[in-house]
Amino acid sequence: MEPFDLIEFQQRAKETTDPKKLFELWEDCCRRYERNEIGRYDWEEMRDVIWPNLQALASLRRMVNDEPAPVSRKKRKIS
Repeated sequence: MEPFDLIEFQQRAKETTDPKKLFELWEDCCRRYERNEIGRYDWEEMRDVIWPNLQALASLRRMVNDEPAPVSRKKRKIS
């Protein structure tokens, strides 16, 4: 397994337009986080780069396929 370099991984995530590769990159980050190979900061930074790209690609795919957007499932705060 290659060493984790946050800047390199972020750059890879920004340049990737293949949803499958983005998911693989996300899974790699999650595995590293679960094994304590990276910290919460690195994990959150990667999440902040990967998820907007995945959402944009999914939105683009829906537009191309003329599909409706999914219903939003936002979490509600429980007080």
